[in-house]
Amino acid sequence: MSNRSESKGRLAWTKVETDKLRLILKNHAQFLARKPGGKRAMLAFHDLSGLDLRGLDLSEADMTGARLQRTRLERTQLRAVNLFGADLRMAALNHADLTRADLRGTCMRGADLSDASLVDADVREAQLARYDDRGNPQNLEFETLPAELSAIVAQRADLTRAQLSKAIALKTDFSGARLQHTNFRQADLRNSILVGAAMEGADLREADLSGSKMAGAVLSDAQITGARFQDADIRGALLDTGMRDAPEFFDAVRARLREDLSEQLDNILQEHKRWVDSDGGSGERANLCDADLSDLDRSGLRLAAALMERCVLRGARLAGSNLAMAQGLYADLRESDLSKSDLRGVNLQQAALHNADLTEADLGPVENIGRQGQVWRTNLENAKLAGASLRGARLPMARLGGADLRGCDLRGCELRDADLSGADLRDTVLTDANLDGAALDNARRED
Repeated sequence: MSNRSESKGRLAWTKVETDKLRLILKNHAQFLARKPGGKRAMLAFHDLSGLDLRGLDLSEADMTGARLQRTRLERTQLRAVNLFGADLRMAALNHADLTRADLRGTCMRGADLSDASLVDADVREAQLARYDDRGNPQNLEFETLPAELSAIVAQRADLTRAQLSKAIALKTDFSGARLQHTNFRQADLRNSILVGAAMEGADLREADLSGSKMAGAVLSDAQITGARFQDADIRGALLDTGMRDAPEFFDAVRARLREDLSEQLDNILQEHKRWVDSDGGSGERANLCDADLSDLDRSGLRLAAALMERCVLRGARLAGSNLAMAQGLYADLRESDLSKSDLRGVNLQQAALHNADLTEADLGPVENIGRQGQVWRTNLENAKLAGASLRGARLPMARLGGADLRGCDLRGCELRDADLSGADLRDTVLTDANLDGAALDNARRED
């Protein structure tokens, strides 16, 4: 960093020997335990590049300006750590906990932050005081150092309420990340991947998201005034009603909602029935992709194997319907009633089902398909089911990896052999649910 220099103006980092580092870490552990003799780890401007620090607890350590290039920090506790101006290029931070960390001016280019927690972290630009040749601060002149996050991988990372205003985050992968109320004001997010990201209440004012991929991103209550979305793919993104016609989205790539299909629905259903009954020999498969059928009242709907990608059925009343093996990638089914429906083998990957009623619905597999007797499992991977009711529903062998099940009612639910890896199960009611053989690796329980 430019505010820490030798007489010749060159940056200087201190190398630490293995034995000394062990002592520093031992004393830091005692410090965190608030035991006598404990001492905070003071590793400011130290070179820790390439070291294996996996699983350690470095919370509250001072690592200002430290060099951590390619350092292994998987599952490391870094809560409230001071990494002001640090160099974390290509560092491995998978599953690391950086809650409330000071990351101002940090360079994380190419780092892996998959499944990491950066809740309330400060990743804004840094203001650095300049020093003269004698090491005295020049109080009237400051150098601005933006946080650099370009090309990081932050899949499924939790950056809730994190501060990233003016951050440089080109070609960043935020797929499935939690970005609720995150401050991206004036951030550069060009060509980033935000597929399926939860961005409710995010501050995107004056941010540049040109060329970004945002299919399935949830933008409810997000602030977008002055943001740039040129060539951004927002097809399947969940927008507030008033957002759809916002001038910020004029240059975005978006699906044209087919609002006229409600009048054609009877004919579409008739042709689809003929297609199903004839095994595709006659009639026509129902194509409801990008259709807006909000508040549709059609209990007992028959749309098995229909094409329904990005279909909007918010608030629809479809109790007792047959949607077995339907293709509903990125579908919007918020507040819909699908109770007692046949949803076996349905593909609702990345779909929005917040507060939906799936009571006693059948989401089990479709078995004995074709000559080889294949099994077609229901796919709810990365689906958003917060607040949904699945009481008494069947989900044996269902794929629920990464699904948001916060606050769901799963009482009496059949989840035998289901894949719940990485699912968010906070505040979920699982009374009398059958979880025999279910995969729960990295599932998020109570905080």
